[in-house]
Amino acid sequence: MVELEVKYRISDVEQVKSRLKQVGARLKLVVKEEDYYFNHPCRDFRLTDEAVRVRVRSNGELELTYKGPRRSSRTKLREEVSVRILDPLDNVLALLSSLGFRYVYTLRKTREVYEVGDYTVTIDYVEGLGSFVEIEYKGVMGNLSELEEKLLGFARSLGLTGKPILKSYLELVLEKELSS
Repeated sequence: MVELEVKYRISDVEQVKSRLKQVGARLKLVVKEEDYYFNHPCRDFRLTDEAVRVRVRSNGELELTYKGPRRSSRTKLREEVSVRILDPLDNVLALLSSLGFRYVYTLRKTREVYEVGDYTVTIDYVEGLGSFVEIEYKGVMGNLSELEEKLLGFARSLGLTGKPILKSYLELVLEKELSS
């Protein structure tokens, strides 16, 4: 599966919510998430632009995700493979550790998930970073340039301007910690 999204830092959350309401978005879910990130035993994901994450949601869902390297310089286009896990978190963490994966960081956020047309829009309150909005295209994949224009145009309709943030939350929080 391929993920195509853009992310923006926001200072006025209520303005974005108002724009979402104007375009007919529906709030689907409010959830707290803890993302446990790991590095591969044989390659450095910081250098290969990959990620392995275990996500724990406050609604009880547990998910293991692999994200491949970015394929675009305009948006976040990358391979994403996710599987839902039924076992407890401790078992998943033990499995990754046994396979040689090294724990890197735990990221915590509260996420409001909206849906409108071909898009899933999330407003994220990320611990230590602030507020962001992510817009993910969920429609049929086709011409990348056209899809990116459509995605960026939808972002503008929500009042989001400027260049999208292409870094992951993990990259942003680790950069912030290194500069402190």
